[in-house]
Amino acid sequence: MKNTTQLSKKEMAWMVKQRNQVLWNEGYLNNLRDIYERPSRYFSGRNAMVEKVDGENRAYTIDRMKSDIDALGTALLSMGFKGKHFAMLAENSYEWMVCFFAVTCGVGVVAPLDKELPDETLSKLMDKADCEGVFFTKTFKRTVRDHLATHPDFKLAVSLYTEKDGDRYSSFDALVKKGRELVESGDRSFTDAKIEPDDLATIMFTSGTTGSNKGVMLSHKNFATNVDGILSTIPTEYTSFSLLPMNHAYELSCDIFTSIYMNACIYVNDSFKNVQKNLNEWKPEAMAAVPLVLEGFYYGILDAAEKKGMKDALMKLVAFSNKMRKKGIDLRPVLFSTIQHNFCDRKFPTLVSGGAPSRAEYVTGLGDFGFHIYNGYGLTEASPTVTLNLHADEDPTSAGFPFPKTQVHIDSPDKDGIGEIWIKGDNVTKGYYKDEEANKLSFTEDGWFKTGDYGRMSQDGELFVSGRKKNLIILENGENIFPEDLEFTVMDNIHYITQVVCFQAKKTIHGKRRDIIVVSVNIDENHFTGKSKEQIEEIVSKDISDLNKTLPSYKKIQDVDVVMEPFEINSTRKVIRQKVVDSYVERHKE
Repeated sequence: MKNTTQLSKKEMAWMVKQRNQVLWNEGYLNNLRDIYERPSRYFSGRNAMVEKVDGENRAYTIDRMKSDIDALGTALLSMGFKGKHFAMLAENSYEWMVCFFAVTCGVGVVAPLDKELPDETLSKLMDKADCEGVFFTKTFKRTVRDHLATHPDFKLAVSLYTEKDGDRYSSFDALVKKGRELVESGDRSFTDAKIEPDDLATIMFTSGTTGSNKGVMLSHKNFATNVDGILSTIPTEYTSFSLLPMNHAYELSCDIFTSIYMNACIYVNDSFKNVQKNLNEWKPEAMAAVPLVLEGFYYGILDAAEKKGMKDALMKLVAFSNKMRKKGIDLRPVLFSTIQHNFCDRKFPTLVSGGAPSRAEYVTGLGDFGFHIYNGYGLTEASPTVTLNLHADEDPTSAGFPFPKTQVHIDSPDKDGIGEIWIKGDNVTKGYYKDEEANKLSFTEDGWFKTGDYGRMSQDGELFVSGRKKNLIILENGENIFPEDLEFTVMDNIHYITQVVCFQAKKTIHGKRRDIIVVSVNIDENHFTGKSKEQIEEIVSKDISDLNKTLPSYKKIQDVDVVMEPFEINSTRKVIRQKVVDSYVERHKE
């Protein structure tokens, strides 16, 4: 089968027409089953997913995917698992997706868990989600074994490899084989299972707005609304690069579901260290990313130019290109063709950035080279899209306009129009699983969800996000500071700082305990070759002091904490803020 880089213009035009038939003929999605069933009727024989297995590409057609989903779902129903909850403990893979669809589209509910969490937490979350089964890979063999040892009523552990470790164990291959035999003998219990739009599909754990480990309940309608919104808003591509964990709503809903439905073949990245290699091999046309990935792309391009002694020449080309663009002449495909060739050996992929705010420097910088970048605002509770900015490279400060079928309200705005962001719509969760206290705190009586984020909206309805409510710094004089704002200021002005977390802490000043503004920073040590930690701290403190001169008095940074080790990040590459704060407090006890 040809990949899209080998298709002629005539073949590509036919593909566009065929893909559009899905929307024209079928209308809006009703549930998750539509996502793989509809394309199986239109794109028979075409690849839905490609992944690396032992260093080799392994492709799966949409027909194979549907057949395996139907088989696994049928097998689970035959074993009495109707209505049961299953945990997912696995790395991104084809089997991950088959298991997810098999459970949600006729069996029960899936709780995809973050593989970066410790074993004890994973076990507690399986309890919290009322899981009676689990799908797992070798990485989590011990986790599952220990959980089963303390949960004698836990019914089934399905390994996504071939080993079978006991009576309560089975394997993915064995269940698919069993289910296929049942389907071939006429069993239609799974394929005929009725799915209502409001049926619960998954429980996704997030910190939510009121504390840690809240189980967000997302229905078939929630996901369907998000996918329909993407398809009616963003021009879809023909191939997609899956980089982020599938257990997150952003990657799962915006990338995986949408790509499968529109037959945009998904290339599953096997490791962060292989990103550039895989991009060059597969030449994907789109990818969902987080700001740290975009930052890596941008500075990687600059570093490569600097090593060749070409950085100054490159920036002159950027200045010339931007001048011509203002006149309506876009020379980026010509001026930066070498970068495109080195980056993806074809063209820059469209980048969708989410999960955290993006800095203007690298978003506009990538746009200057020719990347097309979308960003927006979302959260798991909205499955996940709330607003979308289709021109992020032109204005990265904007979170964009409300998504289709989504209402956005700014509650109790201050003199600058900033208030808490509330949302309502078919994409918004009905609540947290078995947590009435959190639900009461997070929802208004008339159904608005309180996001816990602050922002403002322009007169024409464009959203600008200020920061998290829980991170807000409230000074003794009543001034409010969003630490995210100061963090961006530091990063934009001091380029050797690679990570920064701003927060409020207590310090004794002239015998009195005072609240102060602190920044903990991690630096690029290559910038300080041959210098001691004391010398580095002195340089950083001076640069922060110079930056303070440009800030309002109430925003001035009062303590600088230089941390030599990189900050700990979570599975979506975001710094775990609380650990940075806790470390500072522990090291500065008085």
